[in-house]
Amino acid sequence: MSYRPLGVMLALAGLLPAAVAHAELPPQLRTMLDAAIASGNDGDIDTLARYLKKASPDDAPEIDHIITDHRKQIAVAKQEKLAHQGVLEGWKGEGQIGASQSSGNTSTVGATVGINLSKEGLRWRHKLNASIDYERTAGITDRNQILGGLESDYKFSDRLFAYGSAQYERNRFAGFDTRVSVSGGIGYRVVAAPTFTLDLKAGPAWRKTDYIGEPSASEITGMTALDALWKATPNLTLSENATSLSGSSNTNLTSLTALSLKVSKALSTRISYQVTFNSNPPEGYKTTDTLTRFTLVYGF
Repeated sequence: MSYRPLGVMLALAGLLPAAVAHAELPPQLRTMLDAAIASGNDGDIDTLARYLKKASPDDAPEIDHIITDHRKQIAVAKQEKLAHQGVLEGWKGEGQIGASQSSGNTSTVGATVGINLSKEGLRWRHKLNASIDYERTAGITDRNQILGGLESDYKFSDRLFAYGSAQYERNRFAGFDTRVSVSGGIGYRVVAAPTFTLDLKAGPAWRKTDYIGEPSASEITGMTALDALWKATPNLTLSENATSLSGSSNTNLTSLTALSLKVSKALSTRISYQVTFNSNPPEGYKTTDTLTRFTLVYGF
C-alpha cells in the first residue's frame, strides 16, 4: 500500500484549497520570476515564463499559477483605484507640435499644435482634444483652423457603451466661420485584442454651420464613426479615426490616419494624414481638403 503526503491527499479530496497542491517553485526560478513580475512589463513576464517552462516542464503549473495570481491582484488593485478616483485624477494625455503641409483649398506649409486628454473609469470614459493649424504665406494668413471635441462614454460592459459627443470647428478657408455638432448614440468594441482595438459608433446628431457669405444652416443628421488602434510593436502605433455626418443637404466625411514612433518613454514622432470631404461646399470652395502633419509628441 502506498501513502501520499497528507497535504496532497487533502487537496485531492477537496479539503484544502487547490493552490496547496501546487509544488513549490525552486528558489532560483522563483527569484527570476519575481524579478520579471517586479518590472511590471507583461512582455518580459511572458517571455521569461515561456523559457522557464521549457527548462523545467514539471514546474509549468506553478509558474502559470504565480503569474495568474499576480495578474488577478493587479486587476483587483486597478478596479479599487478606479472606484475611488477623484474628478481630476486618472487623466492621461499628450501634447504635440510640428509642421504641416496642405493641399486642396490651400497649398502651403505652416505650424500645428494640439493636445489630447483621456480618462478611463469603472463605467465612464472621457476624451478631450483640441488643435490649432495656422499658416502664413508671403505675410498673408491662409489657414487658421481651430478644432475642439469632447466625448463621454458610459460602459455597459467591456464592449458595449453609450456615447455623447460635441465638436466645435472654425475654418474660414473651408467656406464657414464656425461649425458645431452634437451627437449621442451607441458604440461597440468589435475587436478588443491586447495589440488591436476597433470601436464602431452610430447615432443621431445635430449640426449648425455659420457659412461665409451665406445664411447659417442647422439640421438633424446621422453620425457614424470608426476608431481603430494597432500597436504593431511596443514602439510603433497606427491609428485611424473616421467620422461621417450625413444630412439631407450635406455630407461631411473626415478621416485621420496617424503613425507614431516612440523614441523615448515620453517622446514620440508622428506623421498624420487627414482628409475632409464636404459634399456641398459654398460656391468657390473645393469638396476635399487634405492636411499632412509632422509632429513631435510628448506623453504625460
